[in-house]
Amino acid sequence: MTLDGERDLDVNISRISECEVCKVNNWIYKCPACLIKFCSVPCYKTHKAGDSCVNPEPVVEIKSEANVYEYETEDTVNPEKLKLLDSDNDVRQDLENPHLRQFLARLNSSKNPSKDIEDAMKEPIFSEFSRRCLAVVSEEQN
Repeated sequence: MTLDGERDLDVNISRISECEVCKVNNWIYKCPACLIKFCSVPCYKTHKAGDSCVNPEPVVEIKSEANVYEYETEDTVNPEKLKLLDSDNDVRQDLENPHLRQFLARLNSSKNPSKDIEDAMKEPIFSEFSRRCLAVVSEEQN
């Protein structure tokens, strides 16, 4: 590589690591909102005082309909039937109960869901809710 090629490489590397606000020092920090690189508190304040700080659009990964469930079993309910739960008035009314919501929150974060579901089924409020949900998703669609 020639001397000029090495200088070009050095210039490009220094541009990559320079503060995007003052363009003098190497950057150390990134803005949590827009990820701009800056070197100091004064540069951060200068950046925040301007109107260039905008949250980047989140990257959304879209899964194909063909592969909705990673581990499908014989008990897996298809998404169309699950959507029926949203429009069922009895299920919606059950979900207004704070005790049932507590059961569901605990199950959702459970380390041993099989045992916790077994225990929850002993509670009338949870077993009735489960029966209603199963009735909605197992109905034959006309």
